[in-house]
Amino acid sequence: MIRAISNKHAGLCVAFLLVNTCGTASALASSGNCPTKFQVRHFQPQICYSEYNLSSCSDVCAAATPTTQPACFKELSLPCGVVADMRQTAQGYQQEGGQTWFHVTDLLSYTPLHTQLNVFQASLHYELYQDYINSPGNFGFTPASDELRKQNFRLDLLGRLERESTALRYAAVYRRYSLGVELEDRLNETFAQMMSDIDQFSHFNAAEKQDLKDELSNNLSSQVRLWELLKRYSLETIANSRVRHLNRRMTTYVSLVQNLPTDLQDIMINKSAVLDEYINTAVARCAQGVCFNEITAPQGTPFYPNFDHRLSYFEQSLVALANEASALSYVYDGDYQLVPPQQLRFPDLAGFVSNKLSDYRAERTDVNLERLATAINVAYLAKNSSGQQTLANLSQMADVTNNQGLVTLETLAGKPILLCKEFNKISPEMTRIQNESFELAIEANRLLDIMLNLDYSEELMLQIEEIILKLETLAMRSQAIANVRQFDEDRILTINWQLFDLPEMNSDELLIEVEYFDYNGMFWLPRMSSNLSELFPSIDGLSTSTNSLLPNAVGINSPLNNLQLKIRQSAFHGCSENNQQINMVVKITDGQGIVSRQVLTATLEQI
Repeated sequence: MIRAISNKHAGLCVAFLLVNTCGTASALASSGNCPTKFQVRHFQPQICYSEYNLSSCSDVCAAATPTTQPACFKELSLPCGVVADMRQTAQGYQQEGGQTWFHVTDLLSYTPLHTQLNVFQASLHYELYQDYINSPGNFGFTPASDELRKQNFRLDLLGRLERESTALRYAAVYRRYSLGVELEDRLNETFAQMMSDIDQFSHFNAAEKQDLKDELSNNLSSQVRLWELLKRYSLETIANSRVRHLNRRMTTYVSLVQNLPTDLQDIMINKSAVLDEYINTAVARCAQGVCFNEITAPQGTPFYPNFDHRLSYFEQSLVALANEASALSYVYDGDYQLVPPQQLRFPDLAGFVSNKLSDYRAERTDVNLERLATAINVAYLAKNSSGQQTLANLSQMADVTNNQGLVTLETLAGKPILLCKEFNKISPEMTRIQNESFELAIEANRLLDIMLNLDYSEELMLQIEEIILKLETLAMRSQAIANVRQFDEDRILTINWQLFDLPEMNSDELLIEVEYFDYNGMFWLPRMSSNLSELFPSIDGLSTSTNSLLPNAVGINSPLNNLQLKIRQSAFHGCSENNQQINMVVKITDGQGIVSRQVLTATLEQI
């Protein structure tokens, strides 16, 4: 099989072209564009995007070069005049080995591009939720020392090896033999590429290169120890152990479901039908409570590889469902820790929007009008019209237009989840206010869209002002009666997509690029100056089973051909009428350069 896309070149073969997908006039859609590389930021651990701490958070791309860490770079096509102008003032302009690039903060300081690059979304989101988010901020570029380049290069290799080998280690623990064979091949290729990368790293001397190679070799030996032990057993022994283990996991899952209240039992039993797509377990109520069909090895047909592949897909869904059943067993049950309104943290949604209206009244420019429209989207989770048009355009090119993901919940830091049904029972008036506010926001969004695309109208402006006045009144009332911490994150939303409906796993390496993402009243495109985590700091991860797609929403598929998104949520965002769907468009390129697109969607159940 052809493996034309290597891990080393994955970042280099991606060009994010800054094109006018929305069909509106833009300076960036003109001719005479120059492809320009930008070094992005990637803070680790992932929580740093919302809980930044100088002592525990670091930008792992701080010392990157296009050669050593290609995943830390994205390419935008900008007017050549803009590039020349930026070069005169950019603090982060660098060159090495014939390559030149800017730092992404140079975009943030170049105000003529703010509208086209959607800088408003990130800044307005932070302005509204600054009491809840401690972001890394937009501090300027600092040149990296040779010592920092050495440290980051080493840590990057160790991190890559850890990510690649973890999947193989778990394959050994859970007896996923067929998957493990595929992962072992990929790990060996990755390790060989790492050795080559070390040889080409100019900041190390010969002794330092050998020391790092030895460190990686020792690390690899430790990581694959369990896999090497598993391979000593016969395939029949491994298969029998795998089936026994999965039946134990099914028993645990069904026990969790059985202990839930009846209404939540019904939800989980209905969702368990997804398991039957792979193995007919038929989870259902019975005289004993909740029962299932035990998994049995096929008779008369080989266990490997096809049945073992099906078990891997089955197990992926089972783990997600078991996590949700466990999370639902620890929820608020009516014994609430109610908080007096004066002690609650509460973002001023209406005041936030009113301030942007005042800015527009003072200076009636298209920029201020767009800031007002964006503020309404961010505050009231309304769909952005430009984003929706972009999604529609990309959907027309997609080979798969409605790939529905499996949506489940997980606990966050051991906190009990405030379920939507309980959240809505605490204050029916709060629910009414919230729903009415969302409806008003949608109408304001519609009127602003007319003004942005057609022309200013005093009549439309009066209607918008009237809507914002109503929003202010509703917001004041909601703050007076609120008594739960509805904006504190208390759950993780997990979405699993299967990218291909394949009877066998895919050993080919496919390049996955996210071309569009929307959630929480905002949308993201690769051409934006903010990376995905900076615009959506609640994202806890976007990955396949073997590697992360962050920071640039680009990565290589896993043999399971899965994609998983994790988002931290509060009750406000998790139970909002305007926030019931996530959309994402992914572009997939195979080793022959053949491109396909899929529209990935997820309907948020709001349990």
